[in-house]
Amino acid sequence: MKPTMPIMAHLVLGYPTLAESIRTAAQYVAAGVQILELQIPFSHPTADGPVITAACREAIEGQHVTVEDSLRALATIRQRFPDQEIIVMSYLNRIFTYGAARFTADMEALRIRHLIVPDLPVDSPMAAKFSTESLQLVPVLAANVGAERLEKLLDMPFSFYYLMSDFKITGAGFSLHPRLKAIIERIRARQAAARIGIGFGISTPEQALLAAKEADIAIVGSALIQAQYRGELDALLTKIAAAFEPAEVE
Repeated sequence: MKPTMPIMAHLVLGYPTLAESIRTAAQYVAAGVQILELQIPFSHPTADGPVITAACREAIEGQHVTVEDSLRALATIRQRFPDQEIIVMSYLNRIFTYGAARFTADMEALRIRHLIVPDLPVDSPMAAKFSTESLQLVPVLAANVGAERLEKLLDMPFSFYYLMSDFKITGAGFSLHPRLKAIIERIRARQAAARIGIGFGISTPEQALLAAKEADIAIVGSALIQAQYRGELDALLTKIAAAFEPAEVE
């Protein structure tokens, strides 16, 4: 299905089961999300709030999901949806244990173009192991990123930037920090072709629409996982899609 809304929809591979996470990905695609963000679970995800952390722990401790299991699920999703944009997210511990070169090769084989590793500085020597002609790390930036730091990143060839909506963990209350506009303007001035996503705390269709208007992509995670748990995922996806109907977009 052709994407109809500028949403990056997050899920944890293996939650509540591997099979169910594959079905959830299919629901996201059917709803018309632009990007699937597929998280390889880690038991202590430092950037994530309680909802995603609980999902990760259930996947690892309850379902005993490994990196290999996650990659097989990812391969199934790629096979079913060959044209769907997919961004993979995980933490350095899991990737490093699996093997950086092996992981990078697997990402390339699955035609993954962007990788989010929140606890890996994107300009560190280790980061170079995950950067190839076809695979690129995604900088995750807070609103207090310094001017010198931002300029350094803008000198590098990133094509996607993940901005935290405010100083919080995922799933917390939503707000847009006043400094985000200036950061977005600077990115656009220096890298006009780069896409910008805003995440952390988006839980309603109205908030998703606001974030997408400020940037390019609204990133939604905890709210979708909670809706799935309550059996209300299709309803929430439908409401989000309705918010992006042409009549609602400026």
